[in-house]
Amino acid sequence: MKKSLPSYQTTHPYWKQYQGFFPEEVRLGEHTAPQEEWWTLNGVHLHMDRLPAPESSIKILFIHGAGGNGRLLAPYARMLQRHGYEVVSPDLPPYGLSYAMSGTRINYELWIELLVSLIEREYKKDGKPIVVLGSSIGGMLAYHTSARSKLVKGLIATTFVDTSNQEMRDQLAPNRLVSRVGKRMMDLFPGLLDHIRISVKQVSRMQLITNNQDLTRLIMDDPQAAATRIPLELLRTFLNKEPEVSPEQFSQCPVLLVHPELDPMIPIRFSQPFFDRLVVGKECIILEGAGHFPIEQPGLKQLEVAVLRFLQEIQ
Repeated sequence: MKKSLPSYQTTHPYWKQYQGFFPEEVRLGEHTAPQEEWWTLNGVHLHMDRLPAPESSIKILFIHGAGGNGRLLAPYARMLQRHGYEVVSPDLPPYGLSYAMSGTRINYELWIELLVSLIEREYKKDGKPIVVLGSSIGGMLAYHTSARSKLVKGLIATTFVDTSNQEMRDQLAPNRLVSRVGKRMMDLFPGLLDHIRISVKQVSRMQLITNNQDLTRLIMDDPQAAATRIPLELLRTFLNKEPEVSPEQFSQCPVLLVHPELDPMIPIRFSQPFFDRLVVGKECIILEGAGHFPIEQPGLKQLEVAVLRFLQEIQ
């Protein structure tokens, strides 16, 4: 008998606990939950949430960060769907329900390749322009993806985490022993260390992911989010990633930075230098009162207004 695939709707309902932290109109319910899809490529069984909007003239690829998954971000995707936009949110392995086949190496390059291939697949379906929207470290991942894919027509990020900068690496880690000594050990002995799996909570300030203690606890205990154990190869390659295209040379598409005002994990001063170096059409909106995972008002409404305006300009 063929083994059934995992599903947020039937086998992994943890995400339902998040809904009460969002405005009622964007909460997921029985009739508003995303459609679930699977796609196999590059040694990965990739799980995706899709919030369809057949009349949408633009398609949005929503990219989660470390300690997250596509379903965690679904209320934001629902916000966009309510305004007529189709959203696709993949789970990047080993997060969410996606998983790698035996022998597949999970690293940051694999993440970028998966996203570039997914953009090509979506574009071939209907030719709709693609906008990438990255949350947390997904913002920089969206940049790397946009630099490689010629199909991206717009880039939206909540932060820009440039890990080629030592100060940024120090900010992400719980202490300098992790950000400096730990990184040096991973760089010196990849053959020994790459396969070891650890919790992202051990090497990051995951306790700062939201400014709401209850929501933070939920995310940190989520077996498909921050409680997932990741291979050190993914961490090592993430920390060593340098932009293939410098911001001064980036010309692919306009950029919108919607940065939370009260973000203790990645304060605006860490995203600003990279944003300032961009020479394309760009705008930065500060989300008032919002934390790294923006659920607070008026920031949440400002996020909605800024993203909708950006999408309308692209149309």
